[in-house]
Amino acid sequence: MEAKKYLEGLEYVSRTLFNQSQAMKNMAEQYRESTFARDQMAISLSILHRSLKEQGKIVMCGVGKSHKVGNKLVATMNSLSIQAVLLHPSEALHGDLGIVRDGDVLVFITASGNTPELLQLLPHVPPSVPAVLITCSKTSKLSSHPQVKSLMYAELPAHLSEDSIHGIPAPTVSTTLSLALADAAILALSELIESDVHKRRKEFSMRHPGGSIGAGLSHLNDNLRLVETDPSAQGKFFSSQVSSSSLLSLTQIQKSVTNNGSVSNSGSLDSDDEPTIEKNVLQCSKQPPNSLGIDSTLTKTLTMNQINPTDMSELCFLKYLTLYDYLVLEKEDGSKSVVRCNMLKTLYKAEFENFTGSRTWESFLLLLKDYLI
Repeated sequence: MEAKKYLEGLEYVSRTLFNQSQAMKNMAEQYRESTFARDQMAISLSILHRSLKEQGKIVMCGVGKSHKVGNKLVATMNSLSIQAVLLHPSEALHGDLGIVRDGDVLVFITASGNTPELLQLLPHVPPSVPAVLITCSKTSKLSSHPQVKSLMYAELPAHLSEDSIHGIPAPTVSTTLSLALADAAILALSELIESDVHKRRKEFSMRHPGGSIGAGLSHLNDNLRLVETDPSAQGKFFSSQVSSSSLLSLTQIQKSVTNNGSVSNSGSLDSDDEPTIEKNVLQCSKQPPNSLGIDSTLTKTLTMNQINPTDMSELCFLKYLTLYDYLVLEKEDGSKSVVRCNMLKTLYKAEFENFTGSRTWESFLLLLKDYLI
């Protein structure tokens, strides 16, 4: 009996996903066929683009779930170097309206187009600030307001509305449509601002240096290269950007090794602005040191797995380049070598970024193997 209940729930999930996908499919067809939707979107993009060209910004505004959608959209725009802020209409009426300046664009997010808080706010918005409406309603109080210059219209058929699907009007399908439509508009706006995809990727890499996304684009990030060439910036940069489980920087190793090659017997090394760095931050063989001047005491602290380039994914390789200053490699004969990650970055850039022919990761691995081993 209990299992049957969960199976029924699973069927409900499947049905909900199908209805959501149908609503998305309907919106995609709408923007291929509807003159009204296409014209309104074109006007919206022109308003937003003109504001940004004149050093204005985009002010997202909504209530409830729409406010949370606006928060995500602002984050997306900022990562694409599009100036945007989030404004709550209730807070705006208590002083936050000061964030809106001449030249800005106000973007209202409301499925119904009749949200009272937005209607109360609009009379207090400077007449010089145009408003764009993201909505699921073609006709509404806000859509007919003279200060609302255009719509980003996400049509939601009655049979696919939340009330029809769930029996309650909880914002789900409408927020999905609003978010998807706004995301599409933001990406289009990004291309209008900069048509060169390589320049957009480079800019994005500098706005999004963290996580696997940042690792995948680290070879484009000038800020990382700046840190490599400025020793005074390395300690502060890596102490704030890299977790304690990453490799020690080459600068820290050099500071820890004295002129006669001896190393502090403590289990961790001092950094510029942290008292200690956690033990075992590298996985390394505890074999006697070679001519590189890495003392055996230090080697025990730096424990590092042997890296096999033929088994390394491109994402893993780029993560190494982002997180680490150098790699300590154990060769088959038991000797070790230190490889500067900035050298690997140069190699990668030379092969992929500046290579005009076709180049695959597999072919690069062969070159990498010769370089590392």
